[in-house]
Amino acid sequence: MNERSDVYSYHRLAGRKRKPRFVWPSFPKRAVQNFLVAAVSWETGFLSVLSFFTGRAVLAGGIIPFAAALLAAVMIVLPDKGFWVLAAAAGGLATVKTGYDLGATVTSLVLLFIILSRARGQFRQKWYGVPVLVCGLIIAVKVGIQAYFDPVLYNYLLAIFEGVLAGSATFLLTRALPVLRKKGSLGSLKKDQIIGGAVLIVAFLTGLSELTVFGVEFKNIVGRALVLFAAFTGGSGFAAAMGTLVGMVPSITSVIAPGMVAVYSFSGLLAGMFRGFGRIGICIGFILGNVLLSIYLTDYSKLMTTFTETGLAVVLFMSIPPKRLYAARSMVKNSLFSFNSRSVNDKRVREVTANKVREYSRIFTELSRAFAEVSCDTRVYEENNLQNLFNGVSTKVCKGCSLYRICWDKEFYKTYRNLMDMLSYIELNGRLTPEHVSPEIQKRCARLKEMAVTVNCLFETYKQARVWQRKVAEGKDIVAGQLDGIASIMQNLANEVKKDIQMREDIEIILRSQLTKAGYNIFDLSVISEGNDQLEVNISCPSCGGKMECINGINPLVSRILSQPLTVLNANYCTKKTGEPVCEFKLLPSRAFVVETGFASVAKDCNLVSGDSFSTFDLRDGKFAVVLSDGMGVGPKAAVESRATITLLEKLLETGFDKNTAVKTVNSILVLGSPDETFTTVDLAVIDLMKGVTDFIKIGAAPSFIKRGDQVSMIRANSLPIGILNNIEVDTLQQPIGNDDVLVMVSDGLLGYADDEQASEFWIMDTLQNAITTDPQNIADLLLNKAVQNSGGVVDDDLTVAVVRLTAVNRNR
Repeated sequence: MNERSDVYSYHRLAGRKRKPRFVWPSFPKRAVQNFLVAAVSWETGFLSVLSFFTGRAVLAGGIIPFAAALLAAVMIVLPDKGFWVLAAAAGGLATVKTGYDLGATVTSLVLLFIILSRARGQFRQKWYGVPVLVCGLIIAVKVGIQAYFDPVLYNYLLAIFEGVLAGSATFLLTRALPVLRKKGSLGSLKKDQIIGGAVLIVAFLTGLSELTVFGVEFKNIVGRALVLFAAFTGGSGFAAAMGTLVGMVPSITSVIAPGMVAVYSFSGLLAGMFRGFGRIGICIGFILGNVLLSIYLTDYSKLMTTFTETGLAVVLFMSIPPKRLYAARSMVKNSLFSFNSRSVNDKRVREVTANKVREYSRIFTELSRAFAEVSCDTRVYEENNLQNLFNGVSTKVCKGCSLYRICWDKEFYKTYRNLMDMLSYIELNGRLTPEHVSPEIQKRCARLKEMAVTVNCLFETYKQARVWQRKVAEGKDIVAGQLDGIASIMQNLANEVKKDIQMREDIEIILRSQLTKAGYNIFDLSVISEGNDQLEVNISCPSCGGKMECINGINPLVSRILSQPLTVLNANYCTKKTGEPVCEFKLLPSRAFVVETGFASVAKDCNLVSGDSFSTFDLRDGKFAVVLSDGMGVGPKAAVESRATITLLEKLLETGFDKNTAVKTVNSILVLGSPDETFTTVDLAVIDLMKGVTDFIKIGAAPSFIKRGDQVSMIRANSLPIGILNNIEVDTLQQPIGNDDVLVMVSDGLLGYADDEQASEFWIMDTLQNAITTDPQNIADLLLNKAVQNSGGVVDDDLTVAVVRLTAVNRNR
């Protein structure tokens, strides 16, 4: 049975729609996670606290510009922190505002948050977009609400001023907040970031107003601590600027207090001046300045409160970890340096400065030439003294005599010759008697006794005048030489000023990160480049107590990171000797050679004090100096002379004086420094550790020797010791020196144990040639022991041996 089926045509039912099905939205897990992560970060906590107090920052007239500025800057730079900043700012506002004024400010903040949450990109396209939005929104909301509740022209002007001020602050804060996104070292700050930071400090301190405990204001405690912090990080100028900024806070709120600006700025200036004495010195300087001015500018009833606030500020400052302080100091130093290096006129300023220094150099050169020319006129002075002697004889003896015209006019030259003969007799025999007066004068002179007495007296005066005039001339020679040396130093300084120095922040970040990972606590680190591949690394870290971590740990790590061998400059000046808690050292490009030294000495008759002195020290441009001096005689007197010679020579060379000028200056000082006969020998070797060349200057010194493998060469020069002649000729001998070469310098005592001088020199050369070791100390001990053995155990002079060995740095590379 077939079933019947009916087919119906399709009908569109007008007006009937299917009801949409309701779908529950999915739970936004990722958004909630991001929200909670942002809530617990340190940036959120810092910005929330800052926003709370900027919300409390009420300026004169009741305006609150900083809350909206900070919220807008956070929405641009760190948008995920915006909600928490808004909530904190509203909480801060609620503590200082009420009524419609509170409602107007909170409304403007909420509208600003909503607009920037949805259209942040559009406003960021122009630098003035966000500041104009903040300014316009505050003016619109405040003016609209004021028009409804209190339509007064003054309120309208305050609203406009608040909007303009908030917009300006927004422009600065949007450039300062990116600092929070930096990881690790902050490096350096730009000028607009520094100004934005100053705005935040003013807003924060203003927000602390009226928060007191037992009459002590938190604003004053934090402000003083900020001045102390600025003194440590930036010095006197930075601390004085911070003091001025902190002192202005009361004046921009409600109370006009210009005296506070003076108190804080002067205290900051003194604190910065004491920065060299560490944190304790900074605190003492600040307390002195604060107490001095507070006594005169503060009511006596508030002095105890002032002292309490200052003491609490010192405690707060001292509680900051040293690591954070030194990191901040590095940031401030780099920021101030970067301002100069990025200046448009920086190169021009360096050129002008270098030209000025060169002008001073030329002035000193001309002064040196003038002194040298004047010092050459001693012959004229002696002729004048002789003329005065003749005038004295003619005046005191011959005046009134009937034969005066015959002796001093007609026969002047004969009288002159006779007087010169008498002066020669006095110089040879010591005194002139009437019997020894010239026979020609005896025939016609009736005043022989007066003649002899007068000539004796005048000759003594003549001798004294001649001695002092020579002393003056020698002093002028010293001044001329020193002025010439200063001119040379200033010329070198001008060349240094012209160099283009750059702070390599990119390398600083890498080095600081790697050193921190390696476990080193770095307080400060800076890398300087002079426009070439030569880098200079300055590091400040806690003292290792003499473990030499600078050489054994930090230097190898930094050298490996930079792919460049470096060396620690002046590593022998270790804080273990000074007891300082902070170690500061410098890493420079490694020299081609490193130096090892050995020294051995014995005094005459085995006394405790030797008249010989020895010293080694680093010079500029990768040079190393070795000095050996033998004082006249033996014992303490000779030791004082030789030590003074070496100390003076070392200071002159380290200052930058040329080797020849330094030696001549020491010679002149020894000649003038003592009326007694004083002289010392100078054996100076200046080794260029970059080129492998040594300059020798020998003034009365024994020969030196260079051991190269099994070959020994001798360096000698013939000259008198310094301190004998007024002017000496300094000859420089130059010799190449290379890897594993050994330089031996000896005092003349070692040459006195053979029949003649050549034999003495040959026994030293033979000993060096046959020596198996090249260790400097072993060679020094070997030569000294053999000399004592040759003397039969009786040492009749001071014996000293100084040995230097050079080793190539890249020998095993």
